[in-house]
Amino acid sequence: MMQLSRSTMLTRWSIIVLWAAGMMPLAAQATDWNYRVRPNDNIWDLSSRYLKPSIPWQKLQEYNQVADPLHLPPGMSLHIPIDWLRVQPAHASVVAVMGDAHALLPGQPQAIAVKPAMSFGYGAHLTTGPDASLTLEFADRSRVLMHGDSELDLDQMSAYGQTGMVDTRLRLQHGRVSNDVTPLSGPAAHFSVETPGTISSVRGTHFRIAADAGTKQSQAEVLTGRVDVAGGKGHLLVNKGHGVAVADGSRPGKDHLLLPAPNLHCPEQPLRQQPYAFAWPAQQGAQHYRAQLAPTARFEVLIQDRRIDEPKIFLPDLPDGDYALRIHGIDEDQLEGLDAVCTIRIDGHPQPPLVLEPQSDSKVRDTRPSFRWTESQEIASYAWQLASDADFSQLLSDQPQIKSGNVRAPQNLAYGHYYWRIASRDNSGKLGPYSAPLPFELIAEPPAPALDAPKHSSHELSLGWQPGAPGQHYRVQLARTADFAKPAVDQTVDEPKLQIPRPGSGKWLVRVQTIDTDGYAGPWSSTQTVKLPCAACRIAAAGGGTVLLWLLL
Repeated sequence: MMQLSRSTMLTRWSIIVLWAAGMMPLAAQATDWNYRVRPNDNIWDLSSRYLKPSIPWQKLQEYNQVADPLHLPPGMSLHIPIDWLRVQPAHASVVAVMGDAHALLPGQPQAIAVKPAMSFGYGAHLTTGPDASLTLEFADRSRVLMHGDSELDLDQMSAYGQTGMVDTRLRLQHGRVSNDVTPLSGPAAHFSVETPGTISSVRGTHFRIAADAGTKQSQAEVLTGRVDVAGGKGHLLVNKGHGVAVADGSRPGKDHLLLPAPNLHCPEQPLRQQPYAFAWPAQQGAQHYRAQLAPTARFEVLIQDRRIDEPKIFLPDLPDGDYALRIHGIDEDQLEGLDAVCTIRIDGHPQPPLVLEPQSDSKVRDTRPSFRWTESQEIASYAWQLASDADFSQLLSDQPQIKSGNVRAPQNLAYGHYYWRIASRDNSGKLGPYSAPLPFELIAEPPAPALDAPKHSSHELSLGWQPGAPGQHYRVQLARTADFAKPAVDQTVDEPKLQIPRPGSGKWLVRVQTIDTDGYAGPWSSTQTVKLPCAACRIAAAGGGTVLLWLLL
């Protein structure tokens, strides 16, 4: 084989390189942005629109080997190097905010409260309080929802002229963000979220990122599309429906399948009874759940964001209207699963008043009982119902326009079980939901105890009476006067008897009443009189007779 000299080889390599350099404009490079020519486009206008001022239009003509800069064939692909494109700062606008959220701007000593329609450039440091949330929209219409107790830095936000390419780089110090990224087009388009342990980059997807300063762990959960998760000099491409947890400073390990969306039974009827409760079947593999409530299904702000242990949540007191509820399970690796969403309607106002009496499951002795509740100046009237069944299909009384906070049964009732409920009507005439059925039992008063004859000795007074029902107690009073205003004895005992040290001599009055098992005090017994003789008087009398007999003798 013929040996080539070093100079010959260098010459041939130079020719190849020069040929390649000459051919480069013929094929788009990896760092080119491609523009499809439209009718009436020309090199001058396109250069003015897309190129940096320092790049002359002749370079674009030469790069694309355009023979006639005045006439570009429609449909032609014009290749523009990324480095030639105009770049200007982009901004993020606040779509919605709820709760305590602040922004610290570059060069400013104090943070400002975040409000809707505000706009922030790169370098802004955003924080949300424990129950706050906010949504940012970026130049490419991608959106990020900051959860409560989170810190987010806007590290870089650039737009490449009018190309539609945007470079957005965020840094999550701690907390959680949910990202809905517009599909990116163009080689310079970029969207990433950095945490203390990972960098997650996407080109259009819906995903969540979390950073926990306590456990020093970051999580990525991919709901649609794919996310490239980098950490510890390693990369992992996480597909839709998968997630990965990465310790700070470590390479991403194997991703895991996220828990499926829980099976929610969305209510067909409005929620009317407070507290508003929503439950769902327990999910296999779920150690916890996250439930989020928002004004709309876009979840731009969160009215409520709770991590809970049981598949049930109590919703806050809300104005009447429609809301969106989003729920997902959390597995043993703390990865949060796929979402299930319900639209719920609240129709619970005006709320029923607070019940005073009779309370639920109480006992009532008056055969024509009274019913009382709290009153509100914002309420025009109340609707009251009494029934013999919990479904109120057997109404005994229905009074829809009560102006005060009390009512009495219209007739005497037989002993037995009954139900009542109350609702409020506001000044506009809207009747709110009835309270839950309030059961009560109408029973006879406990009979007044029948006192036995008192017994006394020189040291003790014994009182007794007929026993009542099991569990009842007895109140005993002993006084000098019939009004028992200042009783010498006032005791409650468990047994139908009382033994006390013998009181002073003279006339005493005694009475007893039964205290029922629910605390109800029955009628007093008839008053009995106890006369205790004076022992000293008897002794004195006996001593005087002896003296008289001695004198007579």
